[in-house]
Amino acid sequence: ITLDNADDTGERGDNLTNRPQPNFILQHIDADVASVVVSVTHDGTTSVFDASQEAGGWRFTPDRDWTDGSYTLSVTVTDKAGNVSQSTPLTVTVDTHISIGKVELINDSGVVGDNMTNDIHPQFRVTVPEDVNSVRLSIDGGATWVKATQGAAGIWDYTWPDDVKDGKYTLQVEATDKAGNTITRMLEFTIDTTLTTPTIALDHKDDSGITGDNLTNAKKPGFILGNIDVDASRVVVQVTHDGKSEEVALTKSGGQWSFTPTAPWGDGSYTLTVTVEDKAGNVSHSAPLTVTVDTQTAINSIALVNDTGIPDDNLTNAVRPHFRVTVPDDVNTVRLSIDGGKTWVDAKRTSAGVWDYSWLTDVTEGAHTLTV
Repeated sequence: ITLDNADDTGERGDNLTNRPQPNFILQHIDADVASVVVSVTHDGTTSVFDASQEAGGWRFTPDRDWTDGSYTLSVTVTDKAGNVSQSTPLTVTVDTHISIGKVELINDSGVVGDNMTNDIHPQFRVTVPEDVNSVRLSIDGGATWVKATQGAAGIWDYTWPDDVKDGKYTLQVEATDKAGNTITRMLEFTIDTTLTTPTIALDHKDDSGITGDNLTNAKKPGFILGNIDVDASRVVVQVTHDGKSEEVALTKSGGQWSFTPTAPWGDGSYTLTVTVEDKAGNVSHSAPLTVTVDTQTAINSIALVNDTGIPDDNLTNAVRPHFRVTVPDDVNTVRLSIDGGKTWVDAKRTSAGVWDYSWLTDVTEGAHTLTV
């Protein structure tokens, strides 16, 4: 007795089949037989069935589906004279099931399990039962297939040798076991190797000096971030001041990425850099931005240059008084008024931190208050 070649669905002669009602061929049956029976043993139970003679010879086919497992068959022939002969037992295995345990993107470089990678050579791992003997993969809808390589028992790996362009793909995995069962499973994955370079700028509302000079008198200045991709998973601002750095993780608010210190900054220079990481694990850094916080100014001295009486008594007989104002070097405008602020005149910078003004019209006699 042998398994019909048409139902030997695994390798020829391995007696593995994925048919629940496999056909068997009986040979060497004499013409004068009176009885031909087949004994089938499965899970410790033996059943006996009559074989049937057809045009092509003697055959046996189960009358109902067999469950998966091992079956041992033997043929007993009795001729008209009462002679009895038995075949050598034949053991066949019925295997009608196959599964794929897992399909994994091994070099998933971003958020774990999101099936996104910035590696243009994606690596896949397929976990299957140990009787699987072939695993094929395709990322072009089945137009071309590649064969995975078995490592450990039930573990098959494949790394794409050619560059895979950025985009979304569907991985098809086809597994075949020794019995010839085949199963297909899909995995959606994305290749993403690009990330826009972010920017950071001082909010124009807090750029209190000349536009674009990155000078501010705000103790908690606001900053606007730009070029943040929609798939950003992490946005961090690093602030360096006086040799110390701290990182602040940001979240998008009101449709915009921005940063404002939570505590007031002291006067001085601050360097800010934005780091963005996307879901695929790509990282991009902004160009550093250096801003200066300056919340204080001072007037060191105000002098009546043409004081003609006792020194420093601020009395003069000149009807066109000359004033000198000494201020820090970063002062860029000095105005003066002697009418309570109704009219102002601009002093002229004569040297670093020194500003002068001589009244151009006669000033009447009397006490006056100079406002600087």
